[in-house]
Amino acid sequence: MATLAVSTFTTMRVVLFARDVAVPPLVGRTLPDAGSDAAQRDLVLRIEGRRHDPRIAAEHVVAQDPPPGATLKAHRAVRIWMSLGPRRVVVPAVEGQSVRTATITLEQSGVPLARAVEIEDGAPEGIVVVQRPPPGEADLSGGGVSLLVSRGPGAVSYVMPDLIGHPAAQALASLRAAGLKVEAVNYRSYPGVEPGVVLRQVPPSGHRISARTALTLDVSKGAS
Repeated sequence: MATLAVSTFTTMRVVLFARDVAVPPLVGRTLPDAGSDAAQRDLVLRIEGRRHDPRIAAEHVVAQDPPPGATLKAHRAVRIWMSLGPRRVVVPAVEGQSVRTATITLEQSGVPLARAVEIEDGAPEGIVVVQRPPPGEADLSGGGVSLLVSRGPGAVSYVMPDLIGHPAAQALASLRAAGLKVEAVNYRSYPGVEPGVVLRQVPPSGHRISARTALTLDVSKGAS
């Protein structure tokens, strides 16, 4: 009983009279360096676990509790978590696939799709022409895979020519040969102009157009 009483008294005295120390910043430090920093302040470290982190290299402290600047009694423990580094995954090759097939391929591989952006390209419409990151092992901690998808050959753009005053048959043949869509041809009388001449065009000359642009021409007709 006397020995127990002395032991209890000694323990209480150590706890009550231990000096307060400030917790050092440990995040980003290696375990030996963190242990040295803690020991200089009469603190000890207790590893609570390990986890992936995109910013902290493997085998470095990724989190601590209490935070830097907090106070602890000397000889108490600071809890730390160690980094496993960025989480890396194997990105499958999806270039040349349709965007639908590529999406399914990524899902089956457990790789998130960040975004798919359409671009003008000579590849068929809906085909993946570029993927970022490329196939292979990659760190996707900050997001997923981005795809550039072709709008198809029809996405090639042109500058709308000035067709007013030109023969309508020739203008229509040139537009259709370029793969452009003439949505409507409106015939109307116009004094002093012979039949079959372009009177008005939409869009006007100088505008950027593609196969997706709906073109309209007003063409003169003979007197009724």
